Amino acid sequence: MKRFSILAILGVCGLLALSAACQRTDMDITSPTGPSTLSITFELEASPNVILSTDVRPLSTVTGIVRKNGQPMANHLVYFMILSGPGEFADYTQRTSAWTDSTGVATVIYLGPTKFEISGDTNAAIKAQPETTTPTYIHKTIDIRILRGD
Repeated sequence: MKRFSILAILGVCGLLALSAACQRTDMDITSPTGPSTLSITFELEASPNVILSTDVRPLSTVTGIVRKNGQPMANHLVYFMILSGPGEFADYTQRTSAWTDSTGVATVIYLGPTKFEISGDTNAAIKAQPETTTPTYIHKTIDIRILRGD
């Protein structure tokens, strides 16, 4: 009788565990479009995004905009890097960084090549990313079109 009681108790426990697992009929799938658990948004712009290469190095202002919950993030570090193509930033490097101002905007100057440094029209790809304290990696990439002048 003792053996029967132990088996009965184990059987009831097993049925309870199975019945609890079988109650769910659908799955919670997080939408790929949001809402996000990370509330930081990042935008990247270049103005102008098409530059003319002449005897003088052309300039383009590259701007990263960082917001948290829709509000500008002041004093936030943004990293910029030239992934491919000619040119450099105003500090004569391929990588640089800038702090956001009170409007959440971090700005760097891209210096394009002179017409003597390129043989034809080309592109420069620039990547930027705000510094985050989470493992989530936020970044954007833009292209600046460089036209060779005569």
